[in-house]
Amino acid sequence: MNKQDRKAISEEMHHHIQAWQQSKTTQKQYCTENNLAYHKFIYWLQKTREEQNPADGMFIPVKTRPAKRTFLTDVEITYPNGVRLRLSPENFEHISRLIRLV
Repeated sequence: MNKQDRKAISEEMHHHIQAWQQSKTTQKQYCTENNLAYHKFIYWLQKTREEQNPADGMFIPVKTRPAKRTFLTDVEITYPNGVRLRLSPENFEHISRLIRLV
């Protein structure tokens, strides 16, 4: 198949897709009424949508933030000398420092 043949098929299928969108019929009905292979129609429909929305099917960079550590209860540290500290877990860095003192 040469370049002209591919272009002709592409134009024909784009015409069918536009006609289907205006027809208010299902894709299968349109294909049956116009003697088109359903899988071929779907291929060209997807190809047309990708051309119209080039970002579809491509990776989009996403920036994320580290997840916050959440605890349901307070953290309690008991030192060997019997001292107990009960802390809210919101500041994890301070808690980890206090644990290293044990």
